[in-house]
Amino acid sequence: MRFMFSARMLFFLLLLSTQANADTEEDGRFWLNVNATGALPLENWRWYAELQPRWREEGSHFDQLLIRPAVFYALNKQTSLWLGYAHVTTHPNSKPSFEENRVWQQLLHNFEPVGSLSIQSRTRLEQRFIENSHETGHKIRQMIRLTMPSAISPKLHWVAYDEYFINLNDTDYGARRGFDQNRAFLGVNWAFQPDVKFEVGYLNQYVNQHGKPDSENHVASSTLVLSF
Repeated sequence: MRFMFSARMLFFLLLLSTQANADTEEDGRFWLNVNATGALPLENWRWYAELQPRWREEGSHFDQLLIRPAVFYALNKQTSLWLGYAHVTTHPNSKPSFEENRVWQQLLHNFEPVGSLSIQSRTRLEQRFIENSHETGHKIRQMIRLTMPSAISPKLHWVAYDEYFINLNDTDYGARRGFDQNRAFLGVNWAFQPDVKFEVGYLNQYVNQHGKPDSENHVASSTLVLSF
């Protein structure tokens, strides 16, 4: 009974975001992510680094490259505060590429497990500075992540998460206040070693295009997680 309840929770968030409108434009994409964390000389402080290339149009065209370093402080075993930077290079279709710089802050909290189900909340604020724009975009991102062990192997876990994006202001580069996008993921996490894990699965990205047909991207997402 407990397993069935947990399984329903894992699938619930994904199903919420797969309802596309008739005018939605769809695309197949591939995202590769490598992230690492390690200890700093100061007590309770750690560093974080992320590299994420993305491809669009069924993986045939390079779309974006994200470089995202950060430091974070562990308030306790469950909660940490983060401060980070991101540099994003975007290669639009039929337009010149452009650069973006972001400053971001986040609160990461791990709730007490519900049976075998682990629940994590990530609340992130971003300040976006885009090339050739004179305004700063402010965005909030809220993610809930669920993880539970599989019966196949102790190294294999089921993973599901949903992340909701809200623009806090209008900008001259096209951002509009309100709902921006939603990302829902369903996949597996395999622990090769305690400090080396690989996560792979399907990510549904639904983007509000503000006056144009919305877009729904079907993403094959994979992440290599390293701890030092």
